[in-house]
Amino acid sequence: MRLEQLIDTFNGRFLREYETTTPPLSHAGAEVQGRYGNLTFSSHLKPIRLHADPAQICGYDTNPLVFKVSRFPEPRERQTNAAMTDIVCLDRLGRTVHILNYLSLEQAEGYIFLHVHPQHVLAVQKNHGAYFEDIIRQCELPVSRVVITLPLDSVYESQQSILLQGLKTYRDRGYATAVKFEERAGNDFVQRFRAQYLHELTPDFIRFNAGFFHPPYWQRDDPQSYSDWLVEIRAAKVRVMIEQIQHASDVERMNRIQPDFVQGAWYEDQFPAGG
Repeated sequence: MRLEQLIDTFNGRFLREYETTTPPLSHAGAEVQGRYGNLTFSSHLKPIRLHADPAQICGYDTNPLVFKVSRFPEPRERQTNAAMTDIVCLDRLGRTVHILNYLSLEQAEGYIFLHVHPQHVLAVQKNHGAYFEDIIRQCELPVSRVVITLPLDSVYESQQSILLQGLKTYRDRGYATAVKFEERAGNDFVQRFRAQYLHELTPDFIRFNAGFFHPPYWQRDDPQSYSDWLVEIRAAKVRVMIEQIQHASDVERMNRIQPDFVQGAWYEDQFPAGG
């Protein structure tokens, strides 16, 4: 199905569900945009590269929703039922925008990494991924190429078991899955929950920001300080992805850590336009 047809199809669906007269999807120049109320957003697709051969692009990461107007509700705010409905709708609409922009690439190959907001997982009581699976299939993408990424930090520490069960449901529907330990989560949080996510879920990917491997998150700039549990991750056949690699010093550290996949501005400078 052509991109314009997909936009028309999904607009019809969202118009019925959102009970609005304004189509939420539009094709503006080279990008698909989403609109929900007074929020307008699009995609920033970032190449994911093989660390052993950074010229090779293995997929694309997508940004969590970036709003040009207003803001996303803060996690600690008390959410009304209406606000939770907004989060679910925005999360689904945002992922649809990213999928359509991914399909617009000349070489839409490999994985597409999509974030699911923890509030979305908590708001949807069952059958996580069923709604979005129908959208993916209409886009003629294998579900196994869609990596559902759940960002983790201490804000939702008391709800980790619920989040884990939600992500399991995505996995059981055939999606690839990833957990992303946010930089602000810190080493203590990762140490408490890594075994739970690694062995109860066994995601396809575990993701970190490059800054996570800098002091003060790690007390020593020494690979041995984190090598033991990186070995544990690899023994479970989970791939390690490190992102936001900005500087040559980050690259040196990555060469010691040896992740499977990398992403960041440093590589885009070295390999412009995927070259």
